[in-house]
Amino acid sequence: MDDLKELLAIADAAARDAGAALAAHRAEWSVIEAEIGREVKIDADKRAEAMILSALERAAPFPVISEEAGWVRARESRYVWAVDPLDGSVNYLRGYPHCAVSIALLEAGAPILGVVDCFALGERFTGLVGAGAALNGQPICVSSIDAPSAGILQTGVPSRATPESMALFEARLKAWRKVRMIGSAATALAYVAAGRAEAYRESGSMIWDVAAGCALVRAAGGLFHIGGGALDQPLEVAACNNVVTLPE
Repeated sequence: MDDLKELLAIADAAARDAGAALAAHRAEWSVIEAEIGREVKIDADKRAEAMILSALERAAPFPVISEEAGWVRARESRYVWAVDPLDGSVNYLRGYPHCAVSIALLEAGAPILGVVDCFALGERFTGLVGAGAALNGQPICVSSIDAPSAGILQTGVPSRATPESMALFEARLKAWRKVRMIGSAATALAYVAAGRAEAYRESGSMIWDVAAGCALVRAAGGLFHIGGGALDQPLEVAACNNVVTLPE
């Protein structure tokens, strides 16, 4: 566990530094480099990623799967870093505060520690499965609300929508007291870990979007499920506070 705490500290420092740089340079880094469907790639993504990959390479050079670079140092390994240097690029571009640096460590494919730095709001969430989760150094835990009709679901419109997936999406909307779509999966999952929402569900997420947040939820006493194939393929992701049922 001590070794994992050291790795959490490495991820924490890398996320903190990248988040500070993103906050300080938003004006000059908000340059659109590409638009893919509803998504955008901006200069900030690559700049923050370069900082994080350099920090991880120096301190803990495990393989990395990252949103911009894809696989880095791909090889057989017990541990893999999952990095989203800027989750919520459109939010960042528009000055909407729900965006974050997300760094996780996977063990045999499962998230075991995570950091989500919501730099625009001054909130950094950290967690290690089996050792707890924290917000700005103070312990956090999932909520105790046990009924969807009294709870909040964090979600997003399915990125690869079909009539079937949209029907399920509509059913989710009707089951919960409130539904929130904030445009950052990492932040949404961190809010479940902190007890601000009861569950998260999204289709088509990538591992770098959700790994850190899922680790936070588990560390804070909740549950998560990641379904799908390879780590570099779209996933079905659900998380909850461990008293409501995982949303379908």
